[in-house]
Parts: sequence; structure tokens; C-alpha cells
Amino acid sequence: MVLERRLSIAHFDSWPGDSTYYEVIKNSSSRFRSEIFDIYFGKVFRYNYTDREPWDDRQKAHDVVYGNVMGVEASDAQVESLFRIQSEFGIPVSLTINQLNIPVELFYSRNDRVVKAFADWLDGFYQKGLRSCTLANNHLMRTGILQRLFPEMKWKNTVNQQVMTAQQVTDYLYLGYDIIQLDRSLNRNLGELKRIKGAVDQFRAEHPKKNVRTCMLVWEDCLPSCPFKREHDDLQIYHKCVNYYLSGPGSYTCNRWRDATGKSLFPRSGTNCCWVSRETFETYAELVDIFKFSGRMTSFVSLDGAGDLQYGWSAKNNALASFGEILEHNLEPFNAWAIGAFKLSPFEQNPSKIRQDLAGSLWLTPQGRKLEKQLMTCRSQCYNCHLCEKTFGLPDLNSLIEL
Repeated sequence: MVLERRLSIAHFDSWPGDSTYYEVIKNSSSRFRSEIFDIYFGKVFRYNYTDREPWDDRQKAHDVVYGNVMGVEASDAQVESLFRIQSEFGIPVSLTINQLNIPVELFYSRNDRVVKAFADWLDGFYQKGLRSCTLANNHLMRTGILQRLFPEMKWKNTVNQQVMTAQQVTDYLYLGYDIIQLDRSLNRNLGELKRIKGAVDQFRAEHPKKNVRTCMLVWEDCLPSCPFKREHDDLQIYHKCVNYYLSGPGSYTCNRWRDATGKSLFPRSGTNCCWVSRETFETYAELVDIFKFSGRMTSFVSLDGAGDLQYGWSAKNNALASFGEILEHNLEPFNAWAIGAFKLSPFEQNPSKIRQDLAGSLWLTPQGRKLEKQLMTCRSQCYNCHLCEKTFGLPDLNSLIEL
């Protein structure tokens, strides 16, 4: 299984320091770096002006904020470090603008001042070498303006647009997107994923000059079809000083069911791909071009202390330098491994010893294997299934909102 340029990973936007992330990437193995398709980061467009727009009843101040919904963004200095990574290691960086709530000024401001300012803002990144951007703005994509201004840019839609059928994928390709980021629900809908593969192959055959790809968010811990997701995103756009997860609204959502079920360990509490076996991983790898891991809000891990720094995957007290090594040594369950920054000296790196450590995993029991197969096609219809609860020894829950 060739993993070269198959994994899209996050810049840890919440980390302090101008070059901390650069140092972590530099200290990673060359094989790890070769597996990275791109590193995505968040940045917010801000534009202030005073005028009486057509919808105003008087002259007033307009504070336009347009960007990403994670509540964090990379600093200007961190962005410079990202371009340094791109230059030194050949790993593309990708700007994320995934806000669905589009400011009215972007399209209807007098003399198109705001959309022009937005294009100028994007051009600042383009001149530095940016060639990849997530943009949640189908109207702007439809105009073709950005494609003409930035002819070498590869455009991605956002996962938040919930592209979940073969027809939707086809529609987004014709909108001009080069990389289709699939809806989280497809992680557990293998049938539709196969239909999407067929639709993409058809598009490629009909448009051989377009190098289109699909991307699946395989690790994020978002509740399937979360009823709070859109409101959560809108609440995080504007106020960096407010932490949604520590606020009143946040206390009734994610933290409640994550804490009650062991965070990402319980499949129902997220849409993570539960790849136990290599066979399951390869099934998905044949259908999807890029696997994306969330992480822009990753908490800072102190980089002081003895031992070399390494950026890799870990399970319990084990670590290896690349996902390819995990596959080579068949260190099941594959979904036990998480991406992060680690000081490797205290970690076990011997594959034989790691295999012994993982041998007691619930996922490797007959019940765990059965659940793995079920999750590939269950479409998260949990109210009349309850196999997750039975496997993990928990009481039946029709909805995690009960918690």
C-alpha cells in the first residue's frame, strides 16, 4: 500500500510560538513527511469601512469577518513558517475558509469593494506560494472570478457543506472544485462511497485535463449529524476571546457525550473511521484519494525535555514515525493510532512489543470485528441498532442527546 501524499493534516493553529510547528515537522521522519498531501491552516479575512449600503437606513460602520469556524487561526508568523515548510520539504500548505455564513457585504457592497478586498487578501497568500484553498462559497466559485485571478490554485469545498451523494459530488466538480471533501456521514456509508467513486471516475474520463480528487475526514470526533454543528460554527466565527467548549452553550453539547462515553473510544460519539484491519483500511483507500485528520485546535504539548521530537501516530505508550510503518507491521487495530507531536524517547517503538500491547484491544475480539463491519454501512442509524452499546457494555441509547 503506497501512502505517498495521501494524508491531509492540520497545522496546530492554537499552538504558541512562531516556528514550533515547523520544528516538529522538521524533526519528523522523511517517510512521515512523504505521506503528507498537504497541511491546512485557518486564517480570517477582516475588512472595516463606513458607508451607507443599499440595505442600510443610514451611514454606518461595517465590520466584515469571513474565514473559518474553528475559533482559532494561525498567526502571521506561523503562516510564514508554513510557507517555509512548503519551500524546504515540498509539502503544500492549504488555506481554510470554511465559514458557511457569508457576509452580505461580500456580494452586495457598493462598487464591489469587499469582494475586491477579499481577492486582494487572497492574492497576498498566492504571491507567497499558496496553491490550495478550502472555500465554502459556491456563488463565488460559480462566477469563475477566483479561478481567473488565481489560475494555479486548487480549490476544495468544505466538509461542512455536507456533500454526501454521487450527484452532489458531480455538481461540486462542475462548480469548479478540484478536491471534493466528503460529508462525515460517508465514513459509514460504503455503498454511496462506491457510487461516488464511479461518478468521479466518469468525470475524470470526460475531463482528462482536470486532476480531481476526493478527500475524507477520517478523524474528528463530531457527533454524526450533530444538531448543534451549524450553530456551533456560527458562534465561533467572531469572538476569539470566547471558548465555545467552556461556555454555557458548549457545556450542553460535545463535552457532555464525549466525557460520558470515553471521548473517541465509543464509535457513536463521532464519525471517525473505525479501521481495525488492514483489509478495511485498504477498502477505503481504494475509494478515496486523501484521508484528512482534524487537529487545528490541538492542545499544546511542551517540547522541552530529553529526547528527540517526533511527529507521529501513537497508541497508549507506543509510537512509530509514520502510518506506513503501522501498516507494514500490521499493528491492529489501526484506529487505535492518533496523530500528534511526541517526544519519542519514553515511547515503545518495537513493533513486536507494540503488537503484544495492542493484543488486548476490544476491537480485536469477535465482537469488535463484528462492529467494525457494521460501522462501514450503518449510516449512523443508532436508534434501532445499539451494537456499539452492546459491544462496549453500555446501556442502550436512542440518542446521545439523552446524556
